[in-house]
Amino acid sequence: MPRLLTRRARHRARFERFRRSEGGNVAIVFAVCLLPLVGLVGLGIDYGVALSAKSKLDNAADAAAIAAVATAKAYVAANPNDANLTANAIAAGKDRANRAFAVNAARVPFTTVQVPAITLTRSAQTFSASVQYQAVARNNFGQIFRQASTNLGGNTAAAADIPSYLDFYLLVDVSASMGLPSTLSGQNYLAANNGNCQFACHFPDQVGGYNFAVSHNIQLRSGAVNSAVCGLLGLARTPSVPNQYRVGLYPFVTQMATLSPLSSNYAALWSAATCDQANPTAFTTLLDSGATQLSTFGDTSTGDGSGGTHFETSLASIQATIGPYGDGSSATKSKPFVFLITDGMENTQQFALSSGNKWYYPGGSSISQQRNRSWWTGTNPVAIDPNLCAALKAAGATVSILYIPYTTLTVTDQNTWETQQANAASANIPSVLPQCATPGFFQTANTPADINNALAAMFNQAIQVAHLLK
Repeated sequence: MPRLLTRRARHRARFERFRRSEGGNVAIVFAVCLLPLVGLVGLGIDYGVALSAKSKLDNAADAAAIAAVATAKAYVAANPNDANLTANAIAAGKDRANRAFAVNAARVPFTTVQVPAITLTRSAQTFSASVQYQAVARNNFGQIFRQASTNLGGNTAAAADIPSYLDFYLLVDVSASMGLPSTLSGQNYLAANNGNCQFACHFPDQVGGYNFAVSHNIQLRSGAVNSAVCGLLGLARTPSVPNQYRVGLYPFVTQMATLSPLSSNYAALWSAATCDQANPTAFTTLLDSGATQLSTFGDTSTGDGSGGTHFETSLASIQATIGPYGDGSSATKSKPFVFLITDGMENTQQFALSSGNKWYYPGGSSISQQRNRSWWTGTNPVAIDPNLCAALKAAGATVSILYIPYTTLTVTDQNTWETQQANAASANIPSVLPQCATPGFFQTANTPADINNALAAMFNQAIQVAHLLK
């Protein structure tokens, strides 16, 4: 027993020396802190793994949202005539989004991911997608502290615009006043070589008429419009998807005729508008010549007619021609734009024969023959009645107007009275013609360059407005 007590005394003494020493204190503190330190390091590793998992799942959600809208947009482009276009596009987009998310989420280790909530909607010409996910990341060290897992979640969104399908109906005034020279120098030259006549001196066999202007390289307002139309065709022939833009050319005098029906065949449109010429003359050759032009099978009651400028018949005809009045959401629902190109001078006169409640415009090879074969109702130049556009706008068309101001003429000639009437009426046009247009869709141009720029601006405005409505 004494020996055992001595051994215990020795152990006690050693412990007391260890306790009183500095090194012993450090070892005790280290032993006490070791477990929490290991736990904190482990939690830090778990947190880093969770952050990495969330980053990868966020990328998976981004990829899914983009896949949804991109697939829906591609479906619309590839299936423009699908009867259930939007529903099928959304179904295709959501399916592709789910598969894209699943492929990317499967690559995230130590994580259990729920099926994401994916929504895909269409508003006008925009597809919008949202992806929301929930996941659980397993903790390897956190279990020591009863933190077996970390909950993760996130959401993202994406949107894509799809092309708008637009139809452009170009209603082009080819009445007598559009046969005025497009520049002041041209007007003075024509007057000097035409017995001081500038207005209504336009029949082909008359000295100083349209043929004289063309043969002397005097650009008429009809020619300036023609060049601008060719510029518009150049813009429209590069659509985002096939048949996105269609254009029709519809000249009018007393009534509307068809130079080229609504089409996306730009080669045919280009040819009809004689755009291959340095100075296109399609609309100049259609200027009121006393006889109807573009008639159907020689029926002189059809075509663009002769005498005055008749908005009441032409606007009604273009309204009946448009089909359908769509919203631009698909090839079968094209959005119609009517581009009315005019000086806004209305004249209800007729140079025709009336028979069986119809007007006929037989014309003739000379002025005297035309007058013997036709009846002139008398001139009545007035500013356009803007109420004539109301029905067209109410039907769903956007009316965009290019106003080419009527030239005030000062030359005294055999048409003095008519010139004076036209000059007086032209003062009212700037205040009433804009009322005919859809609000915000009105352009004014005088020079050939301005006319070209204005028509291009009208085309670009139509595209932009279709985009802003999405």
